[in-house]
This record gives sequence, structure tokens and C-alpha cells, in this order.
Amino acid sequence: MNKSISLLVIVFGLGLTALFPSENPSRLESVSPLLLGFLLGLIVAETPIASPIQELLGLQTRHPDKVGLQILHASSPLQSGQDGQQSGSETAAGEISSNTKVNTRNSDSDSNGDAKKLDQRTMYGLQHAFLNLEVTGWWFNMGLWEKDDDTDVKRENGSAVKMRSMRFQDACKALVRKVTSQLDINQESHILDVGFGCGDQDVYIAQLYEPARITGITIEPIQHHAAEDLIRRTTLPSKTVIDLHVADASNLPEFLDTTPSVFQHPAGSSLSSSSSSTSTQNGTFSHVISIDSAYHYNTRATFLKNASQVLAPDTGRLAMADMLLARPPPTSRLGQLFFQVVFSGMQVPVENMKIMSEYKQDLIDAGFVDIEIECIEDRVFPGLAGFIQEQRHRFSGMVSPGVMWTYGFLSWGLSWLDRSHWLHFVVVKARNGPRSSTST
Repeated sequence: MNKSISLLVIVFGLGLTALFPSENPSRLESVSPLLLGFLLGLIVAETPIASPIQELLGLQTRHPDKVGLQILHASSPLQSGQDGQQSGSETAAGEISSNTKVNTRNSDSDSNGDAKKLDQRTMYGLQHAFLNLEVTGWWFNMGLWEKDDDTDVKRENGSAVKMRSMRFQDACKALVRKVTSQLDINQESHILDVGFGCGDQDVYIAQLYEPARITGITIEPIQHHAAEDLIRRTTLPSKTVIDLHVADASNLPEFLDTTPSVFQHPAGSSLSSSSSSTSTQNGTFSHVISIDSAYHYNTRATFLKNASQVLAPDTGRLAMADMLLARPPPTSRLGQLFFQVVFSGMQVPVENMKIMSEYKQDLIDAGFVDIEIECIEDRVFPGLAGFIQEQRHRFSGMVSPGVMWTYGFLSWGLSWLDRSHWLHFVVVKARNGPRSSTST
């Protein structure tokens, strides 16, 4: 049975149970939640009883040790190329000793049998992978992926598969460079980063441009904690200070009113008053950036107006990576309901989903001039979708089915967006206009 169909049946059954409860439930209906829970437990359990059910549903997971053995077996230099043919060098490499040779014909039964024998004889297996795992960053934007980045990689069965050579972190950095380039960021700049994630992009911006100061805000305390930890462990340029806060992007003026330290020099800082920019001395920022998060703000139009208020007039620069509609929203009742459900599920206020002309008008109404909007979705959606699929292939059996399903649906959704052309992924740059006499 197909895995996706099995999941859809379970989810659909749950939905019907929740939406249409029976007034007089039978005994079977009363225990159905328990039965469903038992079934879900069997799906993810590592027990002999669960294995046949997992195999039937196409969900059978593999123990990390067994996965590791398969990886080692597949990547061994002792194995032959396509069709089990051995070259002279491979045959020589396969001779462990004068009395020991390795058969490299890749018979499935032999491979599985060898893996089982090896698995039974292991003392530690590959459990020490835990000691070698290292988190090198917490990057999380959609990335800017290079076109024609595919390379042919041979699978163990001899077939070729397209794999991207670009790492996720590199794609994320490429998007940061795309957003922040040509903004005249220098060593006197004071940048406000709205939605800084886990701090990786601020560390990267500090290394790229060495601005005087980066002030970041996020609405998520857990990400703020991770970013603070990253900054403590990172050697930053000596003249750059990164100052992070938990705050709401929709309430920038209130945040600044209650946090005067944003424009004060931290104790022990090497910054002098003479090195601070004019905008900082006047209680404004030289730059406001928001990378792959503004569509979540409630609302984005409010954020744009507030960003204009906290930017230096005439010279302050706004830069964003954002999403907007590529076509007008549906007008039918069913279409509007679907529209509402989809974007609410993505935690995107429907008010933020506007077409290009409306989006640009919001920028003008907020007080911005010299507006530039570049559509780059063809280098975002398909690249991330493909990378997710590759990660699912690499870690199949090593992570929980729930994680695999979540990212599987995400990859499918990104591919659908790429094909349907419903959304634009854009890089936006603008200059703040003169201060309005009516602004407060």
C-alpha cells in the first residue's frame, strides 16, 4: 500500500471523526481512538510485531546501525561498477589477503545476508555517530539556489540521479548577499534586522560588511536563545556589536521607546561616540532588513510604515526577501475558503497576500522611494524542493517518519508553487523618503 495513501486515509478518518461525532457512539466507536493510537504506535515502533505492519504500509524504518552498514557497503571501494563488472584495479583492491576475496556482484540477497551477519557481530555499531555530529549553524531561509547546479551521482544499483552540489547553508548565505548588496553598508552603519532567525545571518552580515552595530528582533524566544549562544561562541569583527531582542515587528516604535539601550554604546564596547553614525545619534537606523519573514508580520503594511519611521529620512535603506501573489486571489466562495485555510496554516495573514501593484503601493504609502522589486522564485522554490528531497533520501530510516512526512509535504508544496506560478519570491530594495510633517 502506498505510504501517502495510508496517511491520507488515517488523516481523513480523524477529520471525519472530529467534524461529525456520533450522538450515540457504539462500543467500537468509543474505543476507536485507542485503536488508532495503537496503530500509530506500531507505525513508528522498532519491534518484531511492528515490522510486518510497517512493511505493509511502506513505512518500515531502519535502525541507524543498519543504515550505516548499508551506506558503508554501498560506498565501499571494494564494490564494482555498473552490471557488477570488475576492473583490474577493483579486483586487486578486493583482495584482502591471498585467501580472502570480496564478491562485488551486489546480489541483494547476499548483501542483506552480509549486513545481518555484520549487524549481529557489532559491539558498538555506528552509535558513535552521536559523538561526531555537530551543528554548524541554524540557517533557515529558503535560500538562493544556483541554476544548473545538478551533478550526476551514481547510485549503488548503477542508476544515475541528479544531486545538487550546493549546500543549504551556502544557498542561505547567497540570499543574504542578494538582499544586502548595493546598500552602502559600511563601518558606520547601524542595521535593524527584523526576524533574524537564529542569528546566523547577523554573524554573516557582520563578517561581510563590519558595520558598527546590528540590532535584531525576533518574536520567538527559543530562536533568540539560540542566536545569543551562537554570538557568544563566534569571534566577531572588533568594531561590530550585535544586540538581539525579543520583540514584535509590528510594534517597532513601541519597542524603541521601551528599549533606549538600542542606541546606547554597550558597556565595554570598543565603539566610540565619534565612530557612531549620524542616524544612530539621531535615534534612527541606517538600514532595516527583513529576510524571508515579512509575509508573516501582522500586518506587513504596518511593519513598512513603522520601518519608515525608524529609518533615517532621505538616506535610510530598506531591504527584504519577501513573498507576494503572482495573480489575483480567487473570487469564488470555495476558492476564498481554500485561500484562507492555506495561508492561515502557514501563519501568513491573508491581508499580506497582495499582487505586485498593491505591494508596491504599500511601500509608497509607507514613505519609500526608489523602489526596486526583483522576482527570483525560479531560483528559490525548485532549488529548496530538490534539496529537501535529497536530504530525505540521505537520512531515510535515520529520522522519525513524522519529520520525513513533514518535509516531504513541504517539498511537494514548493514544487507545486514552482509549477503553478501562484507566488512571487522577491528581493525588495527602497530608500526612505523625507520625514513627513505629520509623522510622530
